[in-house]
Amino acid sequence: MKKIAMIVCIFVLFLFVGCQSRIVGNDVTGEVVSSVDYGAPDYGIEKQKRQGNEFVTVKEFHIIAEDQYRPNYLVVNQGDVVRLVIYASTHNNGIVIPEYGINEFLEEDNYKTIEFIADIPGMFSFYSNVYVGPETKYMNGKLVVVEEAVE
Repeated sequence: MKKIAMIVCIFVLFLFVGCQSRIVGNDVTGEVVSSVDYGAPDYGIEKQKRQGNEFVTVKEFHIIAEDQYRPNYLVVNQGDVVRLVIYASTHNNGIVIPEYGINEFLEEDNYKTIEFIADIPGMFSFYSNVYVGPETKYMNGKLVVVEEAVE
């Protein structure tokens, strides 16, 4: 019985020590660990959508959410109807664009379509709201809404 108690104590001790955070050095540099490469801008696919008696142009982006969003740099014109068709391939994920009120859960191996009007000009970050491990820090991108038309 004492052997079992000793083994359990050693196991708990190793578990406790292994889960502790440690500071390796005394220097805090504040340096950037790595820069984010957003890649080439994606201007989307223009499609037509019936809205009442009219047709409006929709900028559609097909995004894969794995360990990062692909593509992760989206450019649209102010006033565009934007459609994000997102496929969460390997695990549950999410997408948040706070300025547009988007906060969506993306279920693994499923598509989700999100549509909104890009009426606020500027550069906006989007990111995942679902923790999937250390790679979650790479789940981010930029949405650029320009005031003047981009071809």
